[in-house]
Amino acid sequence: MRVALITFHNALNYGAALQAYASQQAIKALGVDCEIIDYVNEHRKNAYSMMNHAMEELKKKRIASSAKYFLGGVFMSTRRRRFLNFYRNNLVCTKQQFTSSQEAKILNNEFDKFVVGSDQVWNYNHNGNDFAYLLDFVEDNDKKISYASSFGLADIPEDLKGKYIENLRNIRYLSTRERYGVELIKRLVGREAKLVLDPVFLLNKDQWLSLCKNREKKRSYVFSYTNRPEQWEDFLKKTNFPMENLKVYKISRHLTIKDFLSPKVKVKYSISPNEFIETIANAKLVVSASFHCIAMSIILNVPFVAILTGDKGKDERILNLLRITGLEDRILNDHMTCKDVHKNIDFKLVESRISKYIDDSLDFLKTSILS
Repeated sequence: MRVALITFHNALNYGAALQAYASQQAIKALGVDCEIIDYVNEHRKNAYSMMNHAMEELKKKRIASSAKYFLGGVFMSTRRRRFLNFYRNNLVCTKQQFTSSQEAKILNNEFDKFVVGSDQVWNYNHNGNDFAYLLDFVEDNDKKISYASSFGLADIPEDLKGKYIENLRNIRYLSTRERYGVELIKRLVGREAKLVLDPVFLLNKDQWLSLCKNREKKRSYVFSYTNRPEQWEDFLKKTNFPMENLKVYKISRHLTIKDFLSPKVKVKYSISPNEFIETIANAKLVVSASFHCIAMSIILNVPFVAILTGDKGKDERILNLLRITGLEDRILNDHMTCKDVHKNIDFKLVESRISKYIDDSLDFLKTSILS
């Protein structure tokens, strides 16, 4: 049996890289051949182009923002090289690249099943309003599978609802990774989508660590991976967490000159996905607003504090995960203290809580592919 997977397989984003790898590995573990469709539309092609973003900002006369993108191009170039190396070494893709649904139609006779997911492949802001990510190029609806596909949205605009409804109705095996996604699908098409785990949970701790050298390091740093200004500073202010004998390793879109000059800060913006795993694994503490960073912290048994952004569509991913694992008390709030941060996490209990969800998710994937 041959299975084709469409996802964000070449994004310069840690979560996208990890979920693409995990998805393919989990499918291959079922004893079938799996290739990722090398699908890159114009929107995805430019998604990580610093020059493109800089020129767009310049057109809007946002000079400071444009300058940041130009400067960020240096770091993005290094990140791009390391990510592409990870993809070359760890993913199996189709030999031909496709840029549209029309082009991808030739794959109908080559594969027995088509899987879309995970990541925010159903977020029109991320996929460029391209319904290839809802498998519109697949002619046989019985071949269509969604595994943990995410909207990352609270709702769908009126002008796009028709296309979403049409394509969601045609996917035989329908699952998503957020409860809000289940509710949204119910509202749109009246179907009960299966709630499954993000594919990173389909691989265990040892499988993830096998991707990196995992050099033993003294846990003398806190890893901060944030997506809004002042999130790290807000954590320190609210918890009064002592950093006297610790460094902070940072990944953020909002780095400052001070971050680059401070001996207490290590900027990790350009590390590879392998190094990302290793950095989490060896941290004393992880402080993050990133879903996949929190997910990997749980898998690798590393203490963490989760930061919510206030964006209902995006926060739901983290909230759903923390509800399942019983770790809602790890969410940063106005009353969190240093003692709360240091509170021991019973990872054996966490693993027992999530194990049934892993088994259930694997059963869905197995049934949808092998039936």
